[in-house]
Amino acid sequence: MTNLSLQFEPLYPDVLNAITGLRIVVDTLHMAIGVHPVSVYLNQPVEIVVVLQNMIDQAMDVKIGLQLPTRDASGRPVHMMTPKKVIDVQMKPGEVGVARLPVVPLAPTMPGDHLPIRVAVRRRSRNGAPVRAPIGGAPASALMISPFKLQALQDVDYVEHSPDKSPEIVTVPFSLAPKRLPAVPPDLKPTYEPIWTAALMAQERANITAKLNEARVVADELSQSLIYPPILRAVDEVYAQRGLPLYPGEARAIAKCLAYTLDDSLAFDSTFRLEEARWYQTLCQVLAADESAVKLEAGALVSRYLFEAAMYDAVLVGFGLIRPRVRINLGDKTERANYANKLVNWLAGLVEPDLNYVYLPLVLGGVVVNHIVGGKNDDPWELIEQLRDAYRERMRVAHGEIITVFDMLDKLLARSEDELRRARVMPRR
Repeated sequence: MTNLSLQFEPLYPDVLNAITGLRIVVDTLHMAIGVHPVSVYLNQPVEIVVVLQNMIDQAMDVKIGLQLPTRDASGRPVHMMTPKKVIDVQMKPGEVGVARLPVVPLAPTMPGDHLPIRVAVRRRSRNGAPVRAPIGGAPASALMISPFKLQALQDVDYVEHSPDKSPEIVTVPFSLAPKRLPAVPPDLKPTYEPIWTAALMAQERANITAKLNEARVVADELSQSLIYPPILRAVDEVYAQRGLPLYPGEARAIAKCLAYTLDDSLAFDSTFRLEEARWYQTLCQVLAADESAVKLEAGALVSRYLFEAAMYDAVLVGFGLIRPRVRINLGDKTERANYANKLVNWLAGLVEPDLNYVYLPLVLGGVVVNHIVGGKNDDPWELIEQLRDAYRERMRVAHGEIITVFDMLDKLLARSEDELRRARVMPRR
C-alpha cells in the first residue's frame, strides 16, 4: 500500500477525556476537579487536583481559589490549612495542565465524611478560535508526562458537577479518618504542570500520518449494516441526555443520516474528499493514539470515538441532501458550518436545546436516504408512519420558525412515499 501524506490539519486532541469522563465547562476552558486521597488523617495533606484544558488559540489566565469550611455538618469547628488559598496559572494557547493545591486538616477538626472544600475557578483570555472539538475529540498520541503519572491522574476521585450549578464554583468533598499523623509535612506548596502543549502537534501529525493507510481500511469497513443499530442507540441516549428526547421515527431518521454520512455520503457530492470529513480526521487521530482501537467492532468504534464528529459532518451532508428538494434558502457553506458547530456545542452542553437540532437537517436528511439506509429488518414505510406520528405530536405545540421546517418534512415524506412506490418497495406488514 502506498504511503500517504497528511491532507488535513488535525484538531488538537482531547487530553481531558483520557484522564476522566467527567467534564466541567467554563466557556473556553474545560476542566475536571477532584481530590486525592479521598480519605486522610489529621495533619495529612489532601490534594485538590484541577485539570485545565484551554480550548482556544489564545493564552489564558486562570485563577483558582479555595474556600475552606469552618464548621462541619454538625456545627463543630473545622480547621484547615493551605499554603496558598489562591493561585494564578498562565496557560499557553491550547495548553493542558494540572494544578495541585494541598490542604491539611488540623485539630480540633473531628473525624467525619464529606468535609467540603469549595473550588472557585475564573478564566480570562482574548477572544480566540477553537482548536479542539467542543466534545468528543480524539485522544492525544503524545504527552509530556509518563504513563505512570497519567495513571496517577486517572486514579484521582473527580467530582460530578451538575449542569444546573455554576461551573465556576465546585464543591469537592473528602473524609477525615479517626487518626492523627505526628506533624504536618514541611514545604507544602501548590504546583502547576503542563501535560500537553501545542509544541507536541508536530509529533501528533507524524503519528497520524503513520496511520493513514490503516485509517482508510477501517473507514471502508464502516458499512451501514454494522453501524446503524449502535448509532440508533447512541442517538436516542444522547438526545435524551441533552434535553431533547426523541420519538422513535426521529431517532431512526437521524441514525440513517449519520449512517449515510459514515458510509455513502461521498456519493452525493463528487467534489467531496474523505480527508475533509471530520469523522475521518478523528479516526486517523484515534488510531494514532490507541492501537487497540483498530480491533473494535465498527459500531463500538463509532459510538465511542466518532459520534460527535459524525454529527458535525451529518449536518453538512444533510443540508446537501435536502437542498435540491426544497425551495428554501439553507445558507451558504459558512453558515452551514456555523450551524453544525452550534449543534455540536449543544451536544457539549454549551447551548440550550432547540428542536431544530432534531429536524434541520438531520431528520430531513434521514427521510431523503430512508430507502437506502437501515438495519437488517428495517422497513422504510414504518419510518414514514412514525415520523408522521411525531409530526402530529410536535405540531400541537410548535410555533415560530420550526413550522417552516415541519412544512419541509411534510413535503419530503410525501416525496419519499412516491419514491418507494416507484421502486416497488412494499411495507413489510
